[in-house]
Amino acid sequence: MWAWVLFGWIGLAMLLAVLHHRLQHLQPRLPAEVGEFLIRFETTLAQRHPEVGFLGLLRGHFAVLLRVRGQETPVSLQDAFRHCQAFPAAFEAMVDRLVHEIEEVGLDRVDDHPFAAVATAILPQIRSRQWLEEQDRFGESGFIHQLLTRDLAVVYVIDDARSMVFICRAHLRRWHKTEADIHGLALANLQRLGTVGLDHIDREPLLLRTGDGYDAARVLLLDQGSDGLLVAMPDRDVLWVAQEQGQNLDTLMAATERIVATAAHPVSAEVYRLRGGRLHPVSE
Repeated sequence: MWAWVLFGWIGLAMLLAVLHHRLQHLQPRLPAEVGEFLIRFETTLAQRHPEVGFLGLLRGHFAVLLRVRGQETPVSLQDAFRHCQAFPAAFEAMVDRLVHEIEEVGLDRVDDHPFAAVATAILPQIRSRQWLEEQDRFGESGFIHQLLTRDLAVVYVIDDARSMVFICRAHLRRWHKTEADIHGLALANLQRLGTVGLDHIDREPLLLRTGDGYDAARVLLLDQGSDGLLVAMPDRDVLWVAQEQGQNLDTLMAATERIVATAAHPVSAEVYRLRGGRLHPVSE
């Protein structure tokens, strides 16, 4: 029966996505020269700096969100656009210079984050192990993490109004903290965001989509003594939990795979079983 709950949510999510797409087209179009600039900027960035992620425009601002060295940072395009208009032949050099300036000046540095100032903004995120390995960060710049399963890891971020910074080993060295310290603090901060019904899973399946970016991470708040739960985290912003009894595993697994295929921040296509205080993929 609860499979229909998940399917109903999938249908609603697809409908919302279609409506969002249509609403985007109902908004006033960008001036042609601005649209051409954005397309050229994204294309040039992908060609010359494939390690930099282009995450899209920031609503209400002539700015984009880029992922540089694992950090998500907003970048204004006002000066870049004016430079392009004045010197169209120097477009590639402008993009190169912009990326260099972000890396050397624009990124948050470890020294920018005194522990006392950021302690309440430290939160956990669930990411795939593949994603973690793709970050290719070693030494002091490596992200601290804990493995949750063979394919999932818990990473930690400083989440403020301006950007999201992943905590690395250099932060720990400066703060004189251990990974266990950060894990405990992140869980406490996550708990303050709200458990959103995690105490009532025995009554009905729970689907979390609060929009705060930490729904999948709330799997860490489940009662680890409660065996017999099924868990799905297809997206960073989605957590589905239900009692295993009465569930159709094949249907749930197929539905989770479909969600991951279109997820904005995909985590895992697996459905997990909570057993012995640990998550185990049901496909094993």
